[in-house]
Amino acid sequence: MTEKSDGSGQGKADRLPGLESRLFDIPETKFIEVVRLLERVRDHPDVRQTFAAIRPRLVQVRPDRRPTMKRVLCMPFEDVLESFSGVDVPLGRIERRVIEPVWRLVTECGDTALIDQLDRQVQETAPGNLNALRNIGRRLWPMAAEAIRGAVEQDGSRPVVRLLLHGDEELRRQVLDVAAFLDIGLTVETLKDALAPKPLPALNDRHVGAIEQAAQAAARQSPTLVYYLLLAAASRMANPADLLAVLNDIDLGKARREQPVIFAQLSGLVVTNLEERTARLDGKGTGKGKSDGAGPGGAAAIAALAPEEAIAIAERLVAGVHTTSAVMDFLAEPVYRERLDAVKVAVRTMVTGSVLDTAPQGILTAVPAPAANGRPVAVDDDAQTAAEDHARALRRCEGLADALGLHQPLKDAVASMEKGLLERAQALLAQYPKTAGDPDGAETAEITLFYALRLLEMVAGPAKADRLRAAIMAATGEFAGDGE
Repeated sequence: MTEKSDGSGQGKADRLPGLESRLFDIPETKFIEVVRLLERVRDHPDVRQTFAAIRPRLVQVRPDRRPTMKRVLCMPFEDVLESFSGVDVPLGRIERRVIEPVWRLVTECGDTALIDQLDRQVQETAPGNLNALRNIGRRLWPMAAEAIRGAVEQDGSRPVVRLLLHGDEELRRQVLDVAAFLDIGLTVETLKDALAPKPLPALNDRHVGAIEQAAQAAARQSPTLVYYLLLAAASRMANPADLLAVLNDIDLGKARREQPVIFAQLSGLVVTNLEERTARLDGKGTGKGKSDGAGPGGAAAIAALAPEEAIAIAERLVAGVHTTSAVMDFLAEPVYRERLDAVKVAVRTMVTGSVLDTAPQGILTAVPAPAANGRPVAVDDDAQTAAEDHARALRRCEGLADALGLHQPLKDAVASMEKGLLERAQALLAQYPKTAGDPDGAETAEITLFYALRLLEMVAGPAKADRLRAAIMAATGEFAGDGE
């Protein structure tokens, strides 16, 4: 914003860019209040920039947002919009840069009288009133789909189309994909209710039945729309590859003939999706999106992943690879085998860099070394919490060892952590008698020892920790009451 301060209060607009960082630190209630105020002028470029910057917290807090026509327009395809998480990529994703051109095409080529009427209804709708928004969408989505296709396919020479698409064929394709989702908007919205909450951890018979019913409804409109309906279904799943495992058992109604082609399309898309998600691992934290992982920046980005986050990502990707591999093997489709193996190699690299290689720094450093002056050093609670998280991630690697070929590297890492923790604990035990005359110092030393014991137990298991536990209890007099 360019307004100057003149005593009227307009100078506040100049501070919007600086507001972005402060909105990450203020309490949640105040954050929601500021978001509501900004939404009243969200069409201003600086306000749009602010919303883009604070989107990660918006996703986390999820406040009921003020309804807008643009938001209603996006409802049928919101689940396939490009993610801001950096790694998770929706199947058949639509980039967020598509939203503005789509909205312009609808407002300039659609029924303006209907848009004005629906806009008034949206403004009167309370935040969170999903049924009211869907009723508005019932009239908006078909009109919008027709306007988009009419402008892009039938009259692509119109100035507005040339201005918005700039000859970008990928943008044009995604705009037409949006039109397809809008065609089946109500069907998609009904399916979203059945496949809740998102992400769906696993499909059951009720979910499969809902997908089948929705697919048949889409097929009655046009067999070509079933593909988009299935994309919407897959976007609701923690493991989109699960859809492949049940797809051939689903009756697609009027799209039965197209079922082999749809399956082939989705299979290729699932594999490509897994590749994209692993490619983005190197770019996480760099702000660059995809990366070839070849340079030092990729290695630094991998190491920047929190260990438990890295394991959670790895578990989802490996589950996707397993499901996809099983389907491909059953159908004798070896063409994707090499690509799926490459995905596993990338996941192995990520786990090694984020969990195994960083274990000494992430776990051992939480146990303070004995001080030269003999006074015990208190444990840093934040460092201990992070170390325990890292230890849990290290143990969870066992579940991925077979798939990723990590048995020996994991064994070596655990052995190294066990040895390091024991050495540090023994050094603290040796110093403990010096604190006997200082109650506060003794308490600090005991807490430090038991925290070290806890880490050893998490890393190496209870059996390996028993000897250290006995030594600590003997040194601190925990057995003193046994003979009484």
